[in-house]
Amino acid sequence: MRVVLASLLGLMFVTAGCPKARIGASNLHADATAAADAAVAEGDGGVARRVDPCAILEPSQRDLVVARVGDQSLTLCDFTRRVNSQNPYLRARFNAPEQRRALLQSWVDAELLAAEAQQRGLDREPAVRRAVIIQLARRLEQTTRDAVQTPTVTDAEVRSYYDAHRAEYDTDAEVRASQIVLNTRAEAERLLVDVRAHEADDAYFRAQVRAHSVDVPSQAREGDLAFFPRSGGAAVLPEVAEAAFGMQRNGQILERVVESAHGGVNHGAGFHVIRLTARRDALHRTIDDEQQRIRRRLLNEKLNAAQEAAVASLLTRLRGSTAVSIDEAALGRVRVDAQPQPLEGSAVAPPAMMGGPGVPMPAVPR
Repeated sequence: MRVVLASLLGLMFVTAGCPKARIGASNLHADATAAADAAVAEGDGGVARRVDPCAILEPSQRDLVVARVGDQSLTLCDFTRRVNSQNPYLRARFNAPEQRRALLQSWVDAELLAAEAQQRGLDREPAVRRAVIIQLARRLEQTTRDAVQTPTVTDAEVRSYYDAHRAEYDTDAEVRASQIVLNTRAEAERLLVDVRAHEADDAYFRAQVRAHSVDVPSQAREGDLAFFPRSGGAAVLPEVAEAAFGMQRNGQILERVVESAHGGVNHGAGFHVIRLTARRDALHRTIDDEQQRIRRRLLNEKLNAAQEAAVASLLTRLRGSTAVSIDEAALGRVRVDAQPQPLEGSAVAPPAMMGGPGVPMPAVPR
């Protein structure tokens, strides 16, 4: 029975829908429904708004009552939203009549349970009251965010962003290579013959790095030098970089030993056996190539900032218009059990009843 109840309560968040919500415990039920509706209407990245699934119905069909439980009713519009709020990978199952019937039955059972819970006075329990408060706070926050107008992004802003991030759109060609560094040319020549005989075996090359390389930083990475430009860099000597750029095939081991003036122990001469592992072409993307992506990014950033500001403004107004008192001494006496125990008779600890505007909460199931 416990499993059945858990399944039904979970489905309440995505299957319950009723324009005439009961008070008390069922308010949480109805508010979760509203949150699910908001999830359906919410757009990608918060910028665009998806079409309400109810819009696919003829106006005369939308208020048709699919089911009634007592004085509660579920319209065809409500049920269509419930179906289309499911994960896209799960939604297709509702083409089958028996699956739609099962989804409808879950709504009926949830309404029956909610009505019985109210009859028993469970809506007056502190935990339920807290859940209702949390849902109302979340719904108000979402409503406040949804009311923010979609901002605009000017061409000048796109250009400014592009110019400030040119390194992302205009990069030189790079290669990735691994090396084994030896102290003498004779040692390096012998090892070169050995590893070239096992050129296709990447693990063999890495094992030789661990066993023989005298360059501590690259040896710790099994010879890997990461990506670097033709000029090399702080971790890649110019002689090594130039040789690596002359190679053509990933996995290729250079047929000669590369000598460097300062690549060995104590910055002395070093003798390098080099293996090419990857190549990355130069990237030159113009503002015309990138303007749509930049515009979407800036639009998202502007909208998110405007929504945060709207919620902050609402909270500032509410804090200023409502008497709030906090007993710091009492707050300081709170003791936190870092490893709370599950409730007696329950295999799983109950979810925390904390949250509110600005506090991350679990997403409403879709």
